[in-house]
Amino acid sequence: MVRVQRIIVPDTQERCWVLFNSNQPLIAPNQYLSYLHHLGRSPNTVRAYAHHLQAFSKFLCEENRDWTTLSLTELAKFVAWLRRVSSSNGKARSDTTINTILAAVGSFYEYQDRLGVETNISRSRRFGAKSPYKPFLHHISRNRPLRRAVMQVRAIRRLPRVFSAQEVQALLNACARQRDRLLVSLLYESGMRVGQVLGLRHADIRSYDGEIDIIPRANSNGALAKSRSPYTVHVSKELMELYADYLVHEYQEATHDYVFVNWWGGSIGAPMTYSTVIDLFRKLSARAGIHATPHMFRHTHATDLLRAGWDPAYVQRRLGHAQIQTTVNTYAHLSNGDLGKMFARYQKERAR
Repeated sequence: MVRVQRIIVPDTQERCWVLFNSNQPLIAPNQYLSYLHHLGRSPNTVRAYAHHLQAFSKFLCEENRDWTTLSLTELAKFVAWLRRVSSSNGKARSDTTINTILAAVGSFYEYQDRLGVETNISRSRRFGAKSPYKPFLHHISRNRPLRRAVMQVRAIRRLPRVFSAQEVQALLNACARQRDRLLVSLLYESGMRVGQVLGLRHADIRSYDGEIDIIPRANSNGALAKSRSPYTVHVSKELMELYADYLVHEYQEATHDYVFVNWWGGSIGAPMTYSTVIDLFRKLSARAGIHATPHMFRHTHATDLLRAGWDPAYVQRRLGHAQIQTTVNTYAHLSNGDLGKMFARYQKERAR
């Protein structure tokens, strides 16, 4: 049986390895995960890839096949296997999840191809039929090889849920502490990632200007900014007043500069961690009767900006995305109602 083992390495970064149950490592997948680790990929990304390659390795073991000789036809059987065999949580995998796993497997094969390892998969991709169609803005990077997924299934894209103003208020009302209210308000108003919020220092906040600097750095609580370049987000005067209230009424003396700190549970005085925030949102969800995760606020904020008429380029900069396509494809959750309002506005302007 193939399993994923978490290993803490001397540089304090968590790394995941795919292991046999006899503790014999799978050499090729581990080399690839190590490659991702040394490239500075997020530990969450490396962990996800480890579990995706774990599923692939289980399939190879059950089929008694080697990844170097696997053909595209046999890889299609892996898709059927993913649909047939439930995931670790006992639920059937969606087509979107299957595509994510296939993307990880394809990236693994691409890495092996760059190392010069000959496989049936890389050979079929390299000498496959060429398409006359090129992606948008292909001329900008035409000297670079086109990266295509090794295999995909057709998936119905389901837009992530975003909060209404009433739901946000209900979650804020469920907060028992000013710290928690500040955290929820900051996620909602800034669109920051939870890792960016947890890594926030007091020196990053300029309350007089209503500006918060997002700075990628190593954090003792394991929080990650994800973005590689620093940028600034602007927030309201009301949010800065909430920050001031938190400092006056709840913030205590600490040996560090982190904004969000454990004051009432866990390791008192230590910076909040991902697990602490997850526990907090479970409580808020139960109190408000609304399923809520920190990242849902990021989707909500981006959608609200687009509904307000913001140019996607400005939304891209505010969210800290390197590519505007990421903003449009991932965070533009406009509903049929939004489209109806825009068409009504178009008709009104056209009638003038």
